[in-house]
Amino acid sequence: MEKKYVNMILMKAKVCEIFYSLQLEGSMLGYPAVFVRFSGCNLNCEFCDTKYAFFEYDTLTQSEIENKISLYNCKRIIFTGGEPLLNAYFIESFINKLRSKYDFFLETNGTIWVDFASKFKHIVVSPKFDSLNFDVLKKYSLQNNVEFKVLVENPDSLKQIEDFLKSLNINSATLQPIYFPDEPLNQFLERTRNIIEAFKQSKLTNKDVRLIIQNHKIIYEKQRGV
Repeated sequence: MEKKYVNMILMKAKVCEIFYSLQLEGSMLGYPAVFVRFSGCNLNCEFCDTKYAFFEYDTLTQSEIENKISLYNCKRIIFTGGEPLLNAYFIESFINKLRSKYDFFLETNGTIWVDFASKFKHIVVSPKFDSLNFDVLKKYSLQNNVEFKVLVENPDSLKQIEDFLKSLNINSATLQPIYFPDEPLNQFLERTRNIIEAFKQSKLTNKDVRLIIQNHKIIYEKQRGV
């Protein structure tokens, strides 16, 4: 039986957690949203702050997910992970079913392309420099609903980021200093200050590029579902 004829109620996906919070990163900073975090990822970044999503999950149907998100009076739904696009067909059918009720957003590492990208109100692509797929990233760079969020390890990383943005002709991006797992807060803040000072002197200041720190890590530290 072809996929398009499968009863969508029976479709299932591994979901790590569903929670209501504020988006504290990127251009949606401050907006309330319901986060649907899928389990599993096609990368294994050492600085990943959601490694629990690799192995913690419940297997849920679309109806079960809909029931959970309907508990919150919020129309913004953010698919995140892990890497949510490992569940691309599940997500597409979910959007098709509920797009009249909700606005859908996506957070992805930019290694998987989907032809239904235009159905998302907004997509945050966060490429990882040791796992770049330029063919896929080029497609995302041509979309009007895409924001590139690039992680910054240290001040020296800014030149690499500048070259990366130039290689894809990306003129708008959000930079975010990496908050390493188990890193003391004072160490992260000092490194972030150094990144900010270097950013102020870089060529990136003449582009539509801004730098935002991981606010939720400072406010909530390791607390989940916030």
